[in-house]
Amino acid sequence: MSVRAISSEDPLVEAFRPCEMGRNLLLKFAAARPSDHSFLEPRDFLDLHNSAFSGIPEWDAFAGHVSECSRCGVVQT
Repeated sequence: MSVRAISSEDPLVEAFRPCEMGRNLLLKFAAARPSDHSFLEPRDFLDLHNSAFSGIPEWDAFAGHVSECSRCGVVQT
């Protein structure tokens, strides 16, 4: 099964602008849950802990990192 690439040109990355570690954690989420990742939209980054993805270990690791990281950007809506 293919995983959507995560690059600086990816609309999700452009909307959220994670740091390198944040991007790697998002990639781990994509690899572990490709069908869930395919449904991600920029608005899902507005409230990471109350999103539809909360409770998925890879997403929770990403959300935890983002909440602590001053280098991860804010959502561009």
